[in-house]
Amino acid sequence: MTRQLLIGASLLLFLPVHIVAEELPRGEAASVDIQDDAINEAAAALKSEVESKNIAGGMHMVLRHGKVVHFAIEGVGDIEDGRLLKADSIMRIYSMTKPITSVAAMKLWEKGAFRLDDPVAKYIPAFKETQVLVIDGDSQRMVALERPIIIRDLFRHTAGYTYGTGMPEAYGKHYQKEQMLYTERGMFPPKMSIARAAEGLARIPLLHQPGARFTYGLNVDLLGRLIEIWSEKPLDRYFQETIFEPLDMPDTGFFVPADKADRFVSCHGKEEGKLIVVDKAEESPYLAKPDFLSGGGGLVSTMEDYARFCQVLVNLGELNGQRILEESTVRLMFTNQLGPATGSLRFGLGFAIQQISLGSGDHERSALAYRWGGYANTAFQVIPSEGMAQIFMRQLIPSNHRVARKLFPIVYQGTE
Repeated sequence: MTRQLLIGASLLLFLPVHIVAEELPRGEAASVDIQDDAINEAAAALKSEVESKNIAGGMHMVLRHGKVVHFAIEGVGDIEDGRLLKADSIMRIYSMTKPITSVAAMKLWEKGAFRLDDPVAKYIPAFKETQVLVIDGDSQRMVALERPIIIRDLFRHTAGYTYGTGMPEAYGKHYQKEQMLYTERGMFPPKMSIARAAEGLARIPLLHQPGARFTYGLNVDLLGRLIEIWSEKPLDRYFQETIFEPLDMPDTGFFVPADKADRFVSCHGKEEGKLIVVDKAEESPYLAKPDFLSGGGGLVSTMEDYARFCQVLVNLGELNGQRILEESTVRLMFTNQLGPATGSLRFGLGFAIQQISLGSGDHERSALAYRWGGYANTAFQVIPSEGMAQIFMRQLIPSNHRVARKLFPIVYQGTE
């Protein structure tokens, strides 16, 4: 079974009744200069993905000039029991947690709690002893850091930490020793507090010297621990007080409470080319608060909640009178932090930076999008210069973001 939900008068029938926030306004795509043909093509493409059984289900939202102008929902949240995806379905957003953590940290930066070039060891002394593991043929040795890991390294993933997998055993064994590995297909974080994890991470040797290159890993989890130190609050409480409550994101958190469990959907994987359930909603560890409050990948959310976060970014720090960050701070976060030595990737303080094409013919132009995605194939892009954002969510691991990469350009091409 499939169901498509498009913006219009009928949308009101499907809005989640639990949201008491001042909802993001709805509108027609044509009223904000997005062609109806592009919206219809994107909707049809998503429907085709479900009908051809390439995906179990997915959700696609487009925002422009402060309005939700497209919200398509297709398919199911569990292929075994056929439950439909709904507008208020709760999903694992994994690494789409990272931008939220980055924004939360920069709130503290604005208050003078830290400087971007402060050494991590200033706040967690164990990092004074961190070293780099150098492998040369059959030999390996530990070498001292040429400079300390700094806070900026954590935002931009240049500290030298990985996730402990997909690397030579000489490196991986250190993550195993400290039990710093995600388990069960990479779905669940280490079973420890992030305070203990930070101490363990300090004992794990780096893959390279700090700042030498972009290496995706546990950097933002460490940043989450630093937020606890700077704010003197547990990470979940700090998020709640400074991000979720001000922005009216009631369904975003590190676990799914019992009274919302019926809205949580299952996570899928593939075996021999066929979809299977790998984390059943009713049996998921996400139904209980974890020990590890993962600033790098621990949150669940809904499309509506995350849309509010995206709209704050489009608005350069403000939504409905609530200023989360100063405009200058958001612009700094959207500024490339990587040097030529790190390669062609452009990455700011928590966001990848990508030049995209919009429109066609006389309307064709380019703009900068700020984006990231999650392990279960969730993705978002915000384009402040166009007053625009797109979000895609589904629940399948590992990520390839194939569907988002198909849908987003369709809408961009039809944007006048």
